[in-house]
Amino acid sequence: MSNLEDLNSNLLHIALKNKKTLIIVGFTAAVLSVVFSSPTFIKPMFKSQAIIYPSNLGEYSEESPIEQMMQWFESRDLKELVIEEHKLAEHYGIDVENDKLGEYYLFLEYDENINVSETKYESAQITVKDTDPEKAFEMVNSLIKHFNSVVRKEHKKRALEDLITIENQFNRIKNDLDSVSNELKKVRKDFNIINYGVQSEEVMKGYLRTFDGASKTSSNTEEIIRLKKNLEEKGGDFITLDQRVYHLLDAYKFWEEEYNKAYKVYVREMTYTNLVSAPAVSYKKVYPVRWLIVGFSTFAAVFFAFIVILFQRRIK
Repeated sequence: MSNLEDLNSNLLHIALKNKKTLIIVGFTAAVLSVVFSSPTFIKPMFKSQAIIYPSNLGEYSEESPIEQMMQWFESRDLKELVIEEHKLAEHYGIDVENDKLGEYYLFLEYDENINVSETKYESAQITVKDTDPEKAFEMVNSLIKHFNSVVRKEHKKRALEDLITIENQFNRIKNDLDSVSNELKKVRKDFNIINYGVQSEEVMKGYLRTFDGASKTSSNTEEIIRLKKNLEEKGGDFITLDQRVYHLLDAYKFWEEEYNKAYKVYVREMTYTNLVSAPAVSYKKVYPVRWLIVGFSTFAAVFFAFIVILFQRRIK
C-alpha cells in the first residue's frame, strides 16, 4: 500500500514539476484540435430520420414483413435508383468512370452515410447523414419512394404472370364456348331442333295420331316424319352440346370473375410503407462533435507528453 502511495506521490511530483510543459502541450493540442475540427478541415454532417412500418408486402417464404423490408432496402436496384437520382458519385467526389474501384467506393460511401435499421417494434428506421441538411432530408424521402417503386415493380411482375395465366385459361374457355355454341346453333338451324325434350314428346304425339288415323287430315305427316328423323340422328348430339354449353357457361362466369380480380390487382397502385415518423430538415450537425475532439485530443497530448517525460527521466 505504501509503495502505491509512493508511486502516486512520485507521479504527482513529476507532473507538478513539469506542469508548465504539460500546460503548453495541452493548450497547443486544444488550439490545434479546435482549428482542425473546424468546417474548413472537416465538413459538418447533418442527419435526417424517418420511421416506417411495412405494409402489403404479402407472404414470402417464412420471412416476416420487417425482414422482407430490410432485404428490399439492401437490394442493389433500390440503391442504384437513389444514387442515380441524387448523383451521389458526383456529390461524394468519386470517379466511377475512370477508377476501377470507383463503384466499390461509391457503395461503401452509400452504406456509411445511409443506414436502415430494424427497431424493437418491427418497424424500420431510416437515417441519412450528409453535408447538406436538405439533401439528407430529400434522400430519406427518396429511399421511401424508391422502396415503394421497386416492390411495386416486383409485385406487378408477379401480378402480370397471374393475369396472363388466368387470361389464357379464360380465353380457352371462351373459345370452347364459342365453338360449342356454334355447333349447337348449326344443329338447331339445319335440323330444326330447338328443345329436344319438348319436341320429341310432341313429335311422338303427332306421329301416333298420324298413323292411327285419328288425325291424318290435320297432321303434317312429312314434317313430323322429317323432324322425327332429325331427332333420332342429331338428338344425342344436341343433348351433349346443350349440356356442354351449360357447363362451359359456369366455367366462363368463374374465370371471368378470376380475370377481373387479377386485373384489378395488376392495375392497382399500392404503397408498401406506413409513415410513422416523417423526416425533417435538421440544421443541427451530428458530426464532428468538436468538444469531444478537443477534449480527447488535449488529454491524449498531455498524457503522451507525460509518458515522454517519464521515459526521459528513466533514461537519465
